[in-house]
Formats: sequence, structure tokens, C-alpha cells
Amino acid sequence: MQKRTQKWTVTAIIVIISITLLGSSFVAIFSPSQNQSPEAQTQEALEREYLARQERVQQLIEAVESNPDNIEAQIILADAYFDKSRVTGQLNYEDENQEDLQNAVELYQGILSKQDNNEIALKLATAAFLLGDTELAESTYTKLLTEEPENIDALYGYGLLLFYNKQEYEQAEEKWQEALKITTDEQMQARLEEMIKVVQGINLNASEQEEPEEK
Repeated sequence: MQKRTQKWTVTAIIVIISITLLGSSFVAIFSPSQNQSPEAQTQEALEREYLARQERVQQLIEAVESNPDNIEAQIILADAYFDKSRVTGQLNYEDENQEDLQNAVELYQGILSKQDNNEIALKLATAAFLLGDTELAESTYTKLLTEEPENIDALYGYGLLLFYNKQEYEQAEEKWQEALKITTDEQMQARLEEMIKVVQGINLNASEQEEPEEK
């Protein structure tokens, strides 16, 4: 179950990050050779972005080390680690992906220990979820939703956590239904509706399997 959950989590990375965190499309940033196959172009673009993200992180590490009390620099570095993690995830650099997420989590936690910031809390919850730290992610989502009950991204992310990590399908659907009622973003609506259909399909199959056989 652990490996299956990790595969689901990796699949969800791009969906989550596209909503909750920064980062532009690597296709728009890099232009690989046009005579390559689409798969090769995608791989080349990912590898180029990986090198760019790696260099960016190193530059920011040096900036933070030279001014360790600069909270804004720490936020930018944490975001850079998080943004790099979506590339290492797609490239299947598993150890480095986990390291990127762990670094992001630790930085976000340090920032939150010095100031309350719900935007940072959302990033922490998302990073912890992708890292597989269900306890930290859930406590962070719960606290955030207590303060901002209509935070659509938090409702969506918490629903993903409940679905993938805890297999609490009905509770996940509740979060997505709440978000669906208040979102005006068409892409988010489509994602929520898709996940709700998945949950309803699971519940229907489970119900059919539990029906007693006719004698």
C-alpha cells in the first residue's frame, strides 16, 4: 500500500502545484530541438529545467547564508526547493525529490515559527503531503481551514490527502463538495468534479460488493 500511495502522490504532483504553488511551464521556458520525438523533447526540456532549478537553488542558498535573518530570502529558497521537486519528481529522481521536499518543509516550518502566514501554511501542507508526512500535512490543513474555511486550495489539497494517503473517500468528497460550491475557477471546477466522480465510483463498487447474494 505504501508504494501504491507514493505512485498516486507523484501522479498528483503537477495537479497540486499548478494550483497552490509557483512555477511556469517548462515547455514555455525551454525550446528543445523540433526534430525530436515529443517524448524526447519533453525529457530534454525537463533535464534543462532541472539544471536551471538546481543552479537557482544553489544561488539562493548562498544568499540565505549571507543574510540568515532575511525571511523573504528564506521564503524564496523554500519555494525554489518546492519548484525543483516537481521536476525531480517527473524525472523520477526519487531521493533528490524527497530531499527537495524535506528542505522545503523545514524552511516553511522555520518561517511559520517566526510569523503567521496562511499562504506559507498552505505551501507547508502541500509539501508535507507530497513528502508523505501525513500527520504534519493533515494538522496544517486542519489549522489553516479553521482560520480560512473557504480556502479552496486547502480544501482541494486536504481532499487529496484524505483520498490518497488515508483512503477516507467520503471525507475527501466532503472537502471537494465544499470547494465546488464556492469556486468560480473553471479548471478547478473540472478537477473537483473529476475527483468527486472517482469517489462516487469507488463507493458504488463497494456498495455493490457488500450487497448480500440472493438465496
